[in-house]
Amino acid sequence: VGGSTRVPAVARLVRERMQQEPHMELDPDNAPILCWLGVAEQELGSPGAAYDRFKDALAQDPQDPFVLATVGNGLAHFDDPDAEGALRTASLLAPDLPITRLLFGAYLSREGLFEDALRELKAGAELSPDDPTIAYEIGVVLALEGRKEEALGPLTRSIDLDPAEGWGQVVLGLVEADLGRLDDGARDLSAGARLRPFDFEAQLLAALASAAAGWE
Repeated sequence: VGGSTRVPAVARLVRERMQQEPHMELDPDNAPILCWLGVAEQELGSPGAAYDRFKDALAQDPQDPFVLATVGNGLAHFDDPDAEGALRTASLLAPDLPITRLLFGAYLSREGLFEDALRELKAGAELSPDDPTIAYEIGVVLALEGRKEEALGPLTRSIDLDPAEGWGQVVLGLVEADLGRLDDGARDLSAGARLRPFDFEAQLLAALASAAAGWE
């Protein structure tokens, strides 16, 4: 369940923000443009180029909390120490912006700071109760903390909110299997794998869970 918050969800938010600012010029020193380019490179599978874009964006000393949060999340993929500062600053500058709480909370979760992560994520859930990514990340924190029974609720809710995404159902299946609920785990892992036919990890996990449950 590790890794930074899912890139497509962040990319969608970046695109929405950019659409709100159609006047923005393609200035190579423009932090929002560099931020958007970094997300685009990340989605296109060019991590080196994405990292350079995020570092260049941060070097412009952006004050927009949305840009800071997105850049910090991008840098977190590379374990860059500047990620924490960018994410923390974004959350402090805009505590009422769901994405700042989401991305900082997800980062804290991966760093093992579960109490702080839950505080950020629950604040984000209050601001945006129907956000599937926030619900997913709350489930991930609880699972990583060892509170697996409690993780089932938010993970299930994330699936209800975004039934086509797939990865949330894979993680739910893993948690169920870890709790000894092999049939439930195999069912959800198989369903998640069907939604992600080109995800080798999801296919492998589904096959292993099915074998463990005695499915043919």
